[in-house]
Amino acid sequence: MDKRLGVSKKSQRDFFQTIKMRSGLKWTELSALCHISSRTLRDWVRARYTANLMVSQFLSKKFLVNLPTKSEILEPYWYIRKIARRGALARQKIYGLLGNRETRRKGGIVSQQMRRKYPEKYRRLGCIVRKKIKPLRPSIHLAELIGILLGDGGLTDTQARITLNRTTDHQYANFVSQLMKRILGEKPSVTRRQNVINLTLSGVSYVESLERLGLRRGNKVKNQVVIPSWIVKNRNYSTACLRGLIDTDGGVYFHHHITHGIPYVHLGLTFTNHSRPLIVGAENILKSHGFSPSVTQHKRLYIYNLGEVKRYFLVVKSHNPKHQKRLKKYLKLYKK
Repeated sequence: MDKRLGVSKKSQRDFFQTIKMRSGLKWTELSALCHISSRTLRDWVRARYTANLMVSQFLSKKFLVNLPTKSEILEPYWYIRKIARRGALARQKIYGLLGNRETRRKGGIVSQQMRRKYPEKYRRLGCIVRKKIKPLRPSIHLAELIGILLGDGGLTDTQARITLNRTTDHQYANFVSQLMKRILGEKPSVTRRQNVINLTLSGVSYVESLERLGLRRGNKVKNQVVIPSWIVKNRNYSTACLRGLIDTDGGVYFHHHITHGIPYVHLGLTFTNHSRPLIVGAENILKSHGFSPSVTQHKRLYIYNLGEVKRYFLVVKSHNPKHQKRLKKYLKLYKK
């Protein structure tokens, strides 16, 4: 539908009467010139309906008649809201209020039940329905994703989200995004706010599947989350999970100190988390590989020995480039 010329009825009548006078043509001749029916033009002249904007502009330019002042351009279906309001008020007058909080709640429950019963029907209608996802089976990649979610991620009632540093983790975010797509079958949405990158997958199906694997919704510290037992029991899975944990909530760091007036710089590996069972789980995995970690305040895990730090990158490895770069930088500067 074309746009319309929005003016008062009097201005519209005066405009078309002026057009007729300036042109010296009959209404039938003017309508033929505009390629519209004579009846349509007469309805515009009587201001029964709003006039077509393009036709009005054409006549204005051809016969040098200015469009009415204080006119506006009306978009297609501009009248729908006004008419819908009138209809709603008329219906309310006959039947009373159309619903309250309780009736809307019941209607919502029924709607959700029908969507669950006939998902394909509602999906074809363009409605939001529960997503179909493939069953999640234990694997090294899934174990690493679990570690990432335990480190810098979490579950809400409807989403699985991982939050990374926008500056230092931008390359790692690409890896995590591809990993989520590989495991869960859908690429997460990416949003950047201030200094963070959020990778988010929305869908109750994702949340419930990850819960069945041992994750929990809500605050990880309050819930004191643990590494799932199916991961702990498998050496390869536990190694991958540890990699995800340290790639997100840990990493290598430079330790500066002075001994007998001589400055020293050492490289260490750390993992920090306020869930004590998670720290204990990471400690046990490291010990199973022959590492000698130290734990302070039940929330910080350290490896101070350079040899063990280097062996960590050979045994456990890392998919976060920033940790790899720090190791290379230290070896280049201090261990030639």
